[in-house]
Amino acid sequence: MTDTAATRPYGVLGRVLGHSYTPTIYKELAGLEYVRFEREPEDLEAFMTGNEWEGTNVTIPYKRAVMEYLDELSPLAERMGNVNTITRLPDGRLRGDNTDYFGFQCLVEELGVEVAGKKALVLGATGGAGTTASMVLGDLGAIVVPVGRTSEVNYSNIAQQSDATLLVNCTPAGMFPHCPDAPCTLEGLDALEGVIDIVYNPARTGLMLEAERRGIPCIGGLLMLVAQAAQAVERYTGQATPRKRILDVTERLSRREQNIALIGMPGSGKTRVGEQIAQLTGREHIDLDRALEERLGMPCADFIVERGEAAFREQETAALADISKRSGLVLSTGGGVVTRDENYPLLHQNSQIAMLNRKLDELAHKGRPITARDGIDKLAKQRMPRYRAWADYIIDSRDCAANTAQALLDTLPSAL
Repeated sequence: MTDTAATRPYGVLGRVLGHSYTPTIYKELAGLEYVRFEREPEDLEAFMTGNEWEGTNVTIPYKRAVMEYLDELSPLAERMGNVNTITRLPDGRLRGDNTDYFGFQCLVEELGVEVAGKKALVLGATGGAGTTASMVLGDLGAIVVPVGRTSEVNYSNIAQQSDATLLVNCTPAGMFPHCPDAPCTLEGLDALEGVIDIVYNPARTGLMLEAERRGIPCIGGLLMLVAQAAQAVERYTGQATPRKRILDVTERLSRREQNIALIGMPGSGKTRVGEQIAQLTGREHIDLDRALEERLGMPCADFIVERGEAAFREQETAALADISKRSGLVLSTGGGVVTRDENYPLLHQNSQIAMLNRKLDELAHKGRPITARDGIDKLAKQRMPRYRAWADYIIDSRDCAANTAQALLDTLPSAL
């Protein structure tokens, strides 16, 4: 490797590149610093013929446009007709490849559904991701059925495909901030053995949440993102990343991006513990009741007294819907958040949910009109089963908020 090659960065080429997980992925996989190359179409030629980069991923709108500047293509990139990875060869020539194929193949393999000879519905099959998914599934022997708004099989008649084994969403429907929306329902698709959604933010899309409720195995798109990056690293460096390592980075990145949501009885210390977790992790802390008070223009207790609990719960759900779709937060919820079934998917879509389990005789009562009205014992009988059912983790309260926060962090699996 020449001195120049050793100092040239790797990165991603696109027109508008917002927040991306990709720099973290490359740093974690191979210690590579990863640069965003934002270029307008008129600047593409200068970028491609210059020598400021050693290798680059390519995203929209340039996956086809870069091909005229390449000296050679991998057989797969030639077959797919687009490029997402460019490597600068030792002699300076540029080689185009496509690692999205490998990324999607990893999703199918990890889901574990046998697709050979079986029907696979691909939503958004004519788009870039959809054509990749269709090619992989076809190569695995699946009978690929494209689904789109104007396709023969569309969202209004998709339920007629009741013998489909696999459903794959390759549209952006359900992606942040439009979550937990879904492009369709799984109603009538009674033979489904698996659901793949290539959307990776939130961690669990609306489609995946429905699959979970129906007991259908499902997987989101983050593994595809990490796997395609791992193969790109191999193209750049010649070093293959073991599948176990790809899965580990995927899981830890997912946990980093998900919120830590605290539930539990009123007065169990969710706010103070949340503040301590935020201090320990550097995450932003949001207290749902405080956020509600800003929206309502009055204390929550006053709103409940003036308007009633039902009106308050509607406002609480609306605030939760706005906040819980975000990433990387510590979210302290109100004690009654579990009283509405619709709040669970809002939390579950992008959070690790932890219940703070505090002895009833230690709960704070002041300024809590519902506790004053119903009493602690009655509330506990109503809510404790729901707290336990919603929680991914249950943490017994310690002698102070700081120690409870540390106990929770010690319990959570590691994150990036």
